[in-house]
Amino acid sequence: MSNPEARFDKRQVQAAWRLFDEAHPPCASAGLIYLLEESAGRLLLDGGESLYPGGLYIGPLAGSPSAESGLAIRGIQISTPATSPRRLCRTQIPVVTAPGSRTRLLAGRIGQCASPLPWPGALLDLHLDTAASWTLPDGHRARVIVIKGALQDGCTPVAAGGEHAIDGAATLHAGCRSHALIWLEG
Repeated sequence: MSNPEARFDKRQVQAAWRLFDEAHPPCASAGLIYLLEESAGRLLLDGGESLYPGGLYIGPLAGSPSAESGLAIRGIQISTPATSPRRLCRTQIPVVTAPGSRTRLLAGRIGQCASPLPWPGALLDLHLDTAASWTLPDGHRARVIVIKGALQDGCTPVAAGGEHAIDGAATLHAGCRSHALIWLEG
């Protein structure tokens, strides 16, 4: 079975989020930029700063970031109100592992686990093995963006590049190795 990956799509330019790669880097605007761990290169920011794979930046950008020459990058940019710049490297982001899953808490808080970056709700980077499941914490709503693979919420399939809203109790199931970003609200 193939394991499709989401890629940049020109329709995402006006959305609250957009995937980026080396050919379509993030734009110069206030927001959160997350460079996926599997990226091969750095994202070059303003003033000689670099964002390394697995790192996160939030704040304004005077110029458009660019990819390190000749190396593949993948990530997501999320529009946010302007805030003072803040950067987290890969080792500053909490990781929770369970059988069949690995979750990075990029921003916000879930229960007793908190990221150094405040966020309304939480922003998660979720990896699920084939046939693994992940249950939405009680009392939350979520937006799921599938980066790689495919997830199932009840009878609703969500393929790579798809976005899915969840309101209330839900369990996501992976039919193949999958990777998703999840915004939790509430």
